[in-house]
Amino acid sequence: ELVSYDLINGAILKHKLMSDNLPCHFVSAFGAGFITTVIASPVDVVKTRYMNSPPGQYRSSLNCAFTMMTKEGPTAFYKGFVPSFLRLGSWNVVMFVSFEQLKRAMMMSRNRIEATT
Repeated sequence: ELVSYDLINGAILKHKLMSDNLPCHFVSAFGAGFITTVIASPVDVVKTRYMNSPPGQYRSSLNCAFTMMTKEGPTAFYKGFVPSFLRLGSWNVVMFVSFEQLKRAMMMSRNRIEATT
């Protein structure tokens, strides 16, 4: 999430698509949520399916993933993608927008203190 956010935010600012403000942070955070979901969803689906399977159905989590791939295809790894994305996307927006606003407030406070001394 952090790397994705930094890369997206940096690219937006580098190409001057947006200025460093709330909409930029929102888009960067939402994009980071999407990337995180794309990467994490297959692992989460395999883990959930393996943990909820009856004993002996799969030999290991790798066997579970292989069975999913051969019987259901690659789309099986993205079941529940939309709810996961909405959860991670909204979490990233709250986290990164709050972080950026706190960072901005702290920098302004620091600048005021330095200006008075």
